[in-house]
Amino acid sequence: MNIYRRMKYLKKHNKYKFKKPEVHYVEKKPFLADKEIIFRSGGRAKVFNISHRLQVFVLMFTAAIFCWSGYNYYFYHRSARIIHKKDKELGKTRNAYIDLMSDVTALQNNLRDVVASVEEAGDGLKEINEYKEKALVMEDKIKKIADSETWIDSEKMEEKVTKKEALLQKDIVLQENNTLREKIGVLGEKLENLQQTVKGLETAEIAILDKIETMSGQEIDEIKSSLTEINKSLKVQKQYFNPLSNIKDGQGGTYTPLEGVDVSKKLQDKMSSVFQKIDLLDQYKNALCKVPLGAPVYQYRLSSSFGSRSDPFKKTLARHKGLDMSAALGSRISAPAAGTVVTAGFQNNGYGNLVEIKHGNGFVTKYAHLNKIYVKKGDTVTYNQAIGEVGRTGRATGSHLHYEVLYNGQNVNPLTFVNIRSMNKS
Repeated sequence: MNIYRRMKYLKKHNKYKFKKPEVHYVEKKPFLADKEIIFRSGGRAKVFNISHRLQVFVLMFTAAIFCWSGYNYYFYHRSARIIHKKDKELGKTRNAYIDLMSDVTALQNNLRDVVASVEEAGDGLKEINEYKEKALVMEDKIKKIADSETWIDSEKMEEKVTKKEALLQKDIVLQENNTLREKIGVLGEKLENLQQTVKGLETAEIAILDKIETMSGQEIDEIKSSLTEINKSLKVQKQYFNPLSNIKDGQGGTYTPLEGVDVSKKLQDKMSSVFQKIDLLDQYKNALCKVPLGAPVYQYRLSSSFGSRSDPFKKTLARHKGLDMSAALGSRISAPAAGTVVTAGFQNNGYGNLVEIKHGNGFVTKYAHLNKIYVKKGDTVTYNQAIGEVGRTGRATGSHLHYEVLYNGQNVNPLTFVNIRSMNKS
């Protein structure tokens, strides 16, 4: 009985029970699923887990390194090709530069010989001598360049110059007469161009002088306008201020004629006019530097004007000799012009702490009710120098500066001087 029949017999007589095999389906694992690595050592096992995120990170890091390496490899070779190409171009440029320098040197040497032959002929042209000087300067510059640059082979360059000089000498010998005429013609053209350039420069100089004269004239007009305003205020006191009254024109000295200077009469006249105007402007500025122009306090409010007013204490009509300039207590008070301190201290006549400065040209300024005094009698003060602080000492209702301006001993309206821009520079 074969095996098949035997199994059929057993199944029929239920000798054995056969079960259908169970089928288990295993789910397909995703790409880069979590993995375990087991290490066995000394009868012990260690398990290391590699998570999905770690595997993704390692994969991305590896890919980034690969891309970066490929990128650098590509640009390294590309840069090498570019550098190699530029080196070739630079080499060609250097060779061309050396050739050009040798050409210029050789040409200068030969032209110097030509100029020497012209001088021996007795022409003695001034333009030729000037050209010789320029040629020597150019040759000296070329030698300095050749000595300072390490990539220039001086021996090679001199060899080229010698060869090209020989070739040029050969050409000059063959065509000496024609070359000489051409050079003289070129020099004539250069002389003509130089004359045109001189005329152009003269025109430009006149234009510049016109600009200077206009600007100087505007400043003089501004100063004269300021003087007009000052004299309007002084006219009330029957006074008049002329800053140039003590200045007299004087000229003299030994006569030394200018040599080698060829200036046209038009330019001379313009220069003379401009210099006169500049001298006049300087005289005005030097005189006005001693006139107290501008406000002695940077920030203020005019609380009382010059002239008649209602007295703040008696409430009756009274004469006010200056300006009351209200400002914060301790505000800086600056001298509006240079001068000498003639009074510095407390006064019992209502002024309180007082500073009085004599500026010259008949001008005196007073600063009253000061909180602090920075100067003392006899001190020399400069423009914009701090002389004290705003206060309320003496006969005062609040912190302010009582400011007076006197001309030839008489009080004048300080507001005129405060409103004019100072001619000084701090």
